[in-house]
Amino acid sequence: AGLFRSYTSVVDAERLSRVETTSWKDLVWCLCFLHSAVQERRKFGPIGWGVPYEFNQGDLEASLTFLEKHSFSAQGLNWPTVQYMICEVQYGGRITDDFDRVLFNTFGNTWLNSGILRESFLFSQGASGGFQYGKPAADSIEGVRNYISSFPSADSPEIFGLHANADLTFGTNEARYILTTISDTHPQVSNLFFLFFFFFFLVCV
Repeated sequence: AGLFRSYTSVVDAERLSRVETTSWKDLVWCLCFLHSAVQERRKFGPIGWGVPYEFNQGDLEASLTFLEKHSFSAQGLNWPTVQYMICEVQYGGRITDDFDRVLFNTFGNTWLNSGILRESFLFSQGASGGFQYGKPAADSIEGVRNYISSFPSADSPEIFGLHANADLTFGTNEARYILTTISDTHPQVSNLFFLFFFFFFLVCV
């Protein structure tokens, strides 16, 4: 859902055609994938991020603008510069916890390097469920959206750098939240019955 939203509200055919290099579409895809992954980690609570940061579309748009301008530089792509500007400046400006900063830099170092230009590049070497998270072969915006539609309805925690058991924690927390909400909004019939019975008893006496 995060990738589809990015390729609907932020990335369009006009943006994909702004830079006439073979690496541009791969860069845009990897950055959108990174953006979706760090957003989805928030649903796992403290095991996802120490602090629930409000990463939003503005961070993605600012990073895409930087990448576009950097792609026109005379020296070409400089990966340490790309990693620093995205991980430390664009997104890192929101990060306050030191361990969260290390985590985000790990994402950047792994998914923002020269390896993403290879056709065989995968974001996950084999997440549970068997789906291989790679790059779309299509060049058009419609082809990319079709590729996104082929993703599993439920993503494995392993694609976010978490153990498969993280789903158990997420499910437990969701169930606890739902039951607590039902309990808090359910009318206190037992208390009302007790008060009615007590009042009736007093009247009869």
